[in-house]
Amino acid sequence: MDEEDFTQPQFWDTRYRSGNMPWDQAVIPSALVSFLNQQTRTLDILVPGCGSGYEIPAFLAHGHDVLGVDFSQAAVGRAQTHLSEEQTHRAIHADFFIYPFPHKFDLIYERAFLCALSPARWRDYAARVADLLRPEGTLAGFFFYGIEPEPPPFPLSDEQAIDLFGEQFRLIKSEPVSDSLQIYQGRLRWQEWQKKA
Repeated sequence: MDEEDFTQPQFWDTRYRSGNMPWDQAVIPSALVSFLNQQTRTLDILVPGCGSGYEIPAFLAHGHDVLGVDFSQAAVGRAQTHLSEEQTHRAIHADFFIYPFPHKFDLIYERAFLCALSPARWRDYAARVADLLRPEGTLAGFFFYGIEPEPPPFPLSDEQAIDLFGEQFRLIKSEPVSDSLQIYQGRLRWQEWQKKA
């Protein structure tokens, strides 16, 4: 197998183990902080492709029930270092697309997972998210738009986003992100897509 095949866990394992992670911001983004401060009820949250999982403790600190999944064992190991021993089960080694989650979620948090997927898998992603969310649940987080000469990451266009999500979701919030890493500068949006009832 080609070790540079980004569709395989080994590609990501190598990068997490070596620290070669230019996408890794190592902070809780301000848009997420604002979102968390606005919540008035406890949410069941899923974080697909959780990577280093910095946000998982933030969700827990706000009283939410959260599960992060990643198909890279090295990523999960890194995420678990941010959790107490009693919380390590909040980050698990699993494939988002096939893992048998025991229940539906109120929120699926998107943080550079979609743009790490080949566009050939985007419809699978949209269908899986819709299936895992409760009616009127929300897909919220950071979406990468614009042009990328040498992907990955793979950016969305507005037309692609509507094509992917428009049938089962409605876009209820979209704002530019000002505190992103340089590789995403000016091309990230905080968006909230609510699943239609």
